Formats: sequence, C-alpha cells, structure tokens
Amino acid sequence: MMTGVFRGRGAAPGLLVGADVNSSLLMAAAVLAMGAGAIPATTPASTVAELSLADALSELDRQSPALAQARARAGEASGLVREALAGLMPTVSATGTYLRNSDDARINLGALLSLLPLPQGTPLPPPVVIQPLESFTGTLAARVPLLVPTAWFDLAAARDAEQGAAAQAQAARLALRAGLATTAHLGAAAEEAVSASERAVENAGALAASAERKVKAGTAAPLDALRARTEQVKRESDLVRARADLARVRQAAGALLGRTAPVRVLVPPVGDAPAGAPAEAEAEAGDPLVAEALSRRPEVAAAAAQVSAADHQVRSAWARLAPQLSASGAAFAADVPYPTGERRGWRATVDLTWALYDGGFRYGRRRETEARAAGARAAEAAQRVQVAQEAQDAARDLGVAAERLRLAGEQRRLADEAAGTARRGYEGGVASSLDVVDANDRLYAADVGLAEARARLAAARVALDRATGRGP
Repeated sequence: MMTGVFRGRGAAPGLLVGADVNSSLLMAAAVLAMGAGAIPATTPASTVAELSLADALSELDRQSPALAQARARAGEASGLVREALAGLMPTVSATGTYLRNSDDARINLGALLSLLPLPQGTPLPPPVVIQPLESFTGTLAARVPLLVPTAWFDLAAARDAEQGAAAQAQAARLALRAGLATTAHLGAAAEEAVSASERAVENAGALAASAERKVKAGTAAPLDALRARTEQVKRESDLVRARADLARVRQAAGALLGRTAPVRVLVPPVGDAPAGAPAEAEAEAGDPLVAEALSRRPEVAAAAAQVSAADHQVRSAWARLAPQLSASGAAFAADVPYPTGERRGWRATVDLTWALYDGGFRYGRRRETEARAAGARAAEAAQRVQVAQEAQDAARDLGVAAERLRLAGEQRRLADEAAGTARRGYEGGVASSLDVVDANDRLYAADVGLAEARARLAAARVALDRATGRGP
C-alpha cells in the first residue's frame, strides 16, 4: 500500500512515500525522500545528473554504501567458514630455542673405559652431554586431526551460516533496488505535480487578468479581482512547494546511490488505465503467487539456512561427548648432541583425548543449542507466513492501484471539462469567479491526484516484484 498526496482543499500538495515491502531499507529510502534537510525550492538543471532506471540500478549494485555493508557481512561469514575448516586441517609449526644453564653436566665414559684393560685399538665413546651449558635447538612439528566430530558439525554450521548471510545480502540488495525504483517513480510523480502547479499558476493568472478586465468594464465587483489575485498567489506558493518536494526526491535518489548530489532517475511512463480495465493482479493472486514467493525470496532461504546451522550446532554439542583422535610428529636438531649422541632426531605420537566429565559444560551447551534450534524453526515458520502475506497483499494492492488510477483519470477528465465550462461561463457572465476558482482548484487536485495514482501503481508493481522475489 502506498500513501501518496495528502491535501485539503486549497492546501499545497506534498508527496509521502510508504511502499509496503516490509523492509527497513526500503522504509529508510522513504524517510530520505520525506525527511531530507532544507533543500532549495529550485535546483539548477545543470547540477542534476540524469540516469535511466536500468543505469541507476546498476550503479546501486556497484557503489551503494548500504549494499557494501551487507556484502561485507557475507564476507565475514565466509571467513568464519575458513576458521571452522582449520579444526580439520593439519597444523605445522616451527620453533627455535636458545638455552643457557647455570652449569653443564657431562659423562665421560671414554675416560672411565680407558682405565680398563681393553684390547689395543678399541674405540672409546665420546663424552655424553647430560646438561649443556648453552645450546641452540630447532623443532618442526605437525599435528593431524584424525577423529574430531565436533569440528565436522561446526564446519557444516559455518557453511550454513555463510549461505544465510549471502541470502540476507541478496535480500538487502532487492530491498535497496525496490527503494530506488519507488523513489524514481516518486520523482516522476513530483515532476507531474510541478507541471500541474505551473498550469494552475497559468490558470489563476488568466482568471486574474479576466477579472481585472471585467472590473474595468464595470461588469464585475473589485472583490472578484482581489479573489483572483489571492488564488494566483496561493498557486504560486503551491508551485514553490512542489519544486521543493521534487528536489527532495532527487536528493534521496542520489543518497541511495551514494552520491551527495541530486539525481534524476528516468522511468518509463505509466499510462492511464482504460475504463473497465480488470485489476492487474487478479490473474496472479492465489496459491501460485505465494508458492513463487516462498521459492524465490532470499529471506526464506536465509531462515532455512539458519535452521540448518542451528541443527548442526546441536549435533556438534552432542559430538562433544565423543573422544578425539589426532597424530603428531616432530623433527628436531641442536648444536649440542643429545644423550643419544645424535644432533638431530624425530618423534611421532598418536593422541586419544576423551573428556569424561567437564563440570556439565557439554550438557549446558547442548541445551542452549537445542533451544536456539527451536527458535530458528519458529523464526522460519514466521518468515514463511510473512512472505506469503506480503505476496498476497502486494497482489491485492496492485489491483487496487490499477482501479484507483482508472478513477483518477476519469476524475481528471471531468475536472478539466468543469474548469473549461466555468471559465467560459465566467467570460459570458453566467458564472461567478467563485465557480472558476472552485473548478480550477478541483482541476489542480485532479492533476496531482492522477500523478499520485500513477506513482502508486508503479510502486505497487515494484512491491509485487519485491514480494515475489523477482526483482527489480
């Protein structure tokens, strides 16, 4: 549903956006369109960049700050997958050590054996270093996980979270694109409102000139001329307001694109609905539309990924009860011989770790993950209901917008005929200036209402595409 121009009789129009796509990002675009700071009533045409809607959407994908933040969050989730994978990968480390002892200790077996009567030429062993005074040692160690059940499920949960983050980034992209498209159509409606205000100023000026001629001719009271001039000033005020609204919308479009300057986004014209035209959404409403929305909306995929990640976290909590198995190997070298007499060596181990009792941490962890999984399932169910409701509402709103555009076109046609009749009657002396003022006021309101109805229909189409996950 879209709320367009709020006006009372004789009040200046103001465009208000409220496209119901149930997205905080799209609502932020609407707030930008309404809540921009003080903007000059007119902006020189040379300072307003022009982009087609397709080019604007492409630029949004490339350089929108909000979209860049969403993609950065998806990148963070990708990094968490690599972190979780590290628990299943071998680790290799190298260390170097300098050792300085207060004393050294050596066993000189050769000196002891030399006291014995040994055959001539018997080799004597070198001294054995028990504790060197100082030494340099280098070690290269590797550890290979063989059985780590918790890491398997943690990795699966991280991958699910990555998919969910990517889906959320896609949802943010679609919401931003819908916000830009809606803002672009608002800009077109604001331009029509400016044109309507300019025509209203011309009509009020023509009435004022006609009233002054009649006053001079003595066929009208001076009050008619004063009333006509008052109406002209009021319409000029409306024109100033309409131009300011247009500048705000263009500034909002620039902000969505990450620009500080206003941008005019060119959109295809929205034609008037022919009389008796059926509602556009009648053929789309129903179960097929809901099924399409549930299959295409990234929010549904993100919720499903969160459920899968929560289930894997539950399995990871259960896997903490199982033992873990790993193998390690190390190669080392030193400048002082070891007690074996060698300066280098290696060792290998197979380690089995089984936590029999950890104070209840695993049981608390399991209870926490089970509750989180239950919450994720409830959130997924709520998301599916919300998406289905949005699709049905968007289809219904599209039909309503099409019908309102048809009625607005008919109202504008009748108001134009009434205004022409009133002007001719005033010139012929069979209508009063009040009749002309009232007819011009209704024509102006009908012009602005028609622009509003066109913008509402365009926004409803964007909202339906957004609700079904088609785009824009």
